[in-house]
Amino acid sequence: MDRTWTLHWLQAAGTLAPWRSRIRAEIGAAFDACARLVPPPRLDIVIHQVRHWPVPELGFGGSAPSRNTMFLAFDTTHPAMVTRLVGGLRRVVLHETHHCLRQAGPGYGTTLAEALVSEGLADHFIIEVLGGDPDPWSVALDEGQLRAAAHLAEHILWDANIEVARWFRGDGRRIIPWSGYSLAWRLVARYLAAHPFAHPSRLAAAPAEDLLGEVWPELVAEPAHDARADVA
Repeated sequence: MDRTWTLHWLQAAGTLAPWRSRIRAEIGAAFDACARLVPPPRLDIVIHQVRHWPVPELGFGGSAPSRNTMFLAFDTTHPAMVTRLVGGLRRVVLHETHHCLRQAGPGYGTTLAEALVSEGLADHFIIEVLGGDPDPWSVALDEGQLRAAAHLAEHILWDANIEVARWFRGDGRRIIPWSGYSLAWRLVARYLAAHPFAHPSRLAAAPAEDLLGEVWPELVAEPAHDARADVA
């Protein structure tokens, strides 16, 4: 990682010493994989421990608040730290790396439309770099549920006053958990299928309007039928 990525290990919430070598190796693997496609951005990576990580499938996760800053959080009591850290953390790091690349351009965004494009590109970037299958949350909805979620989202895509996060975690009422990630995956998948020479690594600066305007009508082209009840 030379000096392009600088790791900062926080201690106040608990030590990560028993995990440090594996965490460092996963971050290094992500750096090397990214470098084969695009120059990794200069980053300060802040690594810290949390309790009760909110993503039930993982004991760790990340965020990218700026072009040069990434946070990685770990719940060392979570069983996934044993079963999914090796191989899984590099995926999280690559996902957040794409967010950092995008932060250097149009930014992550504040509307649902912009978040869908940012998340979809980041998840497809993982596959571009590592190959393999998408993460479960990217394909969590069946076809009927996807269309229903798209219809539900259509009129608020650019609304700056909604809580975007609930589209990704669910709201216990109308929005199924992971709806945002699944919509984002399908949105970018259709764009990439229509543009065979386009790649997520080269689309970090693409305006959300360009991707969404071309592909969104396809997502809502068919009626939602009774599948609307699945998110009602």
